[in-house]
Amino acid sequence: MIVITYILAAVVLLGLCIFVHELGHLLGGKLVGIKAEVFSIGYGKGFIKKKWGDTTYQITLIPFGGYCKFYGEDPTEAREGKSYEFLSAHPLKRVVTVVMGPLFNLFFGIILFFVMNVYGYPVETNRIYIPEYLTKGEYVSPAYTAGLRTGDIVVAINNEQVISFIDIQSKIAFSKGRPIVIKALRGNDSFEVTITPKKYTKKGYYTIGVMPYGNRVLVMGILENSPAQKAGLKELDEIIEANGTQFHSPEEFTSFVRKNPLKKLSLTINRGGNIITVPVTPIQKDVLTITDFTDLRFPKEKYSITVDSLSLMKDAADKGRVKVNGYTVTSFAQMKKIIASTNGVVTLQTPGGNYRGIMKFESFGFVGIETAISPENKFIQYTITDAFVKSMVDPFDFIALNFRGIGMMFSGELDVRQNLSGPIRIAKIAGDTAYYRGVSAFVVLMAKISIILMVMNLLPIPMVDGSYILIFLYEAVTRRAFNQKLLEKIQMIGFAILVLLSIFVIFNDLSFLPFFKDLF
Repeated sequence: MIVITYILAAVVLLGLCIFVHELGHLLGGKLVGIKAEVFSIGYGKGFIKKKWGDTTYQITLIPFGGYCKFYGEDPTEAREGKSYEFLSAHPLKRVVTVVMGPLFNLFFGIILFFVMNVYGYPVETNRIYIPEYLTKGEYVSPAYTAGLRTGDIVVAINNEQVISFIDIQSKIAFSKGRPIVIKALRGNDSFEVTITPKKYTKKGYYTIGVMPYGNRVLVMGILENSPAQKAGLKELDEIIEANGTQFHSPEEFTSFVRKNPLKKLSLTINRGGNIITVPVTPIQKDVLTITDFTDLRFPKEKYSITVDSLSLMKDAADKGRVKVNGYTVTSFAQMKKIIASTNGVVTLQTPGGNYRGIMKFESFGFVGIETAISPENKFIQYTITDAFVKSMVDPFDFIALNFRGIGMMFSGELDVRQNLSGPIRIAKIAGDTAYYRGVSAFVVLMAKISIILMVMNLLPIPMVDGSYILIFLYEAVTRRAFNQKLLEKIQMIGFAILVLLSIFVIFNDLSFLPFFKDLF
């Protein structure tokens, strides 16, 4: 079922957005008298064809996207000079034909936003959660330092209203590290704090160290060959309880698992709205913590380390190749016992080197998953008037954010690899949204993807709509045709750029999939 959902979600989302784009070109051409030769739903040979007027309409065996081919659009083919031919038409008519494709993506996004604003849909809460590990130690959340706490509701940032956690993310991510003023509610009290976002180096965007509030544990990652993977846990599963104990934070779940090594646990899971039971037995994981650690080759250097991969040490100890304080041990269990009974500095002599420090072994349960809070949602719905206003305003705010994001990627402020998504990642996002968050969230995602397609198509990149609009405007202003040889060179360069970009985007998308992560 999940596979079918993912395939259908990808086909519907990308297929509809591309179809709407090509429909815009078709109707734009009809508006100014430029005739389409073929309008195709999907690519390849049509198996259902019907000719109405001068246009052949077809559906192919691969109904994914589509295209609109106009008479006289190929500069290498002979033309009769008819007004309905694309390249024979006035440049401004060509501009209308081309620009209607991206505009239809915008119209489609606005319509979907309006429908969902009237119908209503869930969004991630604007109530925040600050993980315990970001409240102390070396990495303390800027939000926590400024005075925000778990459970606070963010209602405005720099005097702009905040409705959902997406609003919080976008306003902070594009802050460029400048201080922001956050207005928040704590119970019945309203207060303001000023926070300077910090850059999250892995993905290159700014953050204040908060997450959406929730009361369930969400599985975000699963280690290869771990008990969780063998038990059948999946990413985005919600862990509700285990053996009757409920969890409201990742820390509660982790603490419970650590206390129950080798004990069979019965996890109650919410997977895409279905409540299921998954049995899993945590393994016992040994960790060696060493403070004032010194490699005796470098006796002046001291620091603290945690060693959580002890297989080599276990093997060496069981073979009698390890000395503890000068005494040769015959097993790993004996080594642990001696270290546990030693108060103070321990000296280890191993095949890999000689070390000294204050050592402590810990044993705890481990299932091998990365967890996060499963965000609580709130339902938003508007009157028809408010829905119309919001559906007109939000898309343009979203467009502005996209252009800012593109600018930050070009300037190096955002990591291109982490923030550029191609069709494979978009398809996965579509599947995740449809399966785990439902139809309403999927429709909102489609509205956003349609608007993103408009933005990308209006960029002045060769072979993309934006470049043709510039060329045809040049012809309209100068009243002379664009140099054909130069145009061909531009198209060749553009085609090469698009091919290279496509290869990069596809491999980049694949690198985020679990199979390829494991492969490389």
